[in-house]
Amino acid sequence: MKFNFKEMNKSRKIIAVVVAVVVIVLFAAFLLIGGRPRIGQAMPLYRSAYDSLGIFYLNQNSITVYIRENGEWEPFLALESSYPGEGNGGVLLLRRYLIQERRPWSTIGNRELSPDPGVYYPLSEIDNWLETEYFHMFSPSIQDRILTTNIEVWDGFNHAPEGTSAIRTVTESMPRKVFLLSENEVGQMRGGATRAAEGEPIAYFHPGSRYGLRSMQQSLSNSRRAATPRDEYTGDRTVRLGGGGGFHGYSWWTRTVRWSGINGTIFATMHNGGTHHVINRDSTFVRPAFTMSRDTVIELYRVDGRMVYVIHD
Repeated sequence: MKFNFKEMNKSRKIIAVVVAVVVIVLFAAFLLIGGRPRIGQAMPLYRSAYDSLGIFYLNQNSITVYIRENGEWEPFLALESSYPGEGNGGVLLLRRYLIQERRPWSTIGNRELSPDPGVYYPLSEIDNWLETEYFHMFSPSIQDRILTTNIEVWDGFNHAPEGTSAIRTVTESMPRKVFLLSENEVGQMRGGATRAAEGEPIAYFHPGSRYGLRSMQQSLSNSRRAATPRDEYTGDRTVRLGGGGGFHGYSWWTRTVRWSGINGTIFATMHNGGTHHVINRDSTFVRPAFTMSRDTVIELYRVDGRMVYVIHD
């Protein structure tokens, strides 16, 4: 039996043309019934979250929502539709860009009996600044819609048996409006069974098998953790690393205290997406997070000439 390859190729071309016509007709119908993005088009916030989009996630723009901060539109990433573990079920929002100024993490008070009061997050300068000054950079309307989230933090004590050199950490729940993510949440936790995890890993920072081999997943994870300020930063970017040495580049604080050896150091995310422990009295960049109700309305709006989703004051 002989095959007529010319006829087969002709049939394939006809099928391709028919499919293209059908796609064009369906797209035109989609536009006619209101599918064209338009100002005022609204949906609930949770639908823009990374875990809600699934395979439809394309890039950071897919999960970006704008909120006015100090009167200016600022982009935030909707990372989780229901903040896991210690969360309150609200949508987790993380500032897309680093705040333009560097700030220290350091202590502002002593915790009774703490072996190193400089490493207790609820008594840190950065926690106080986020809960007071930064929180009030939003309008009263937005402030009212930011939920109280119970985050997990190390309680500041070593719970290992007395007389041993071991370190064993325990977490406690702490209510906050604005907070830093933890080392475990962004996906770089180390330390084994003696170290309690602060929160659950966030899916955005843990790309799944659909992204290829483990090495490819790790590379993508690192790129998602890396961040820069929105505008050019000409100041010093050097931080002192625990154990000696320094690092020059864009890094941002987590709320996680180093659990052993070198007290007074905090895990920070580096420019390449990895983590290192930084002296807590040093200054580096800040990337605030908070939660809002899943049903918060987001609307398409024009910002800097682009159609984006915003949460209006």
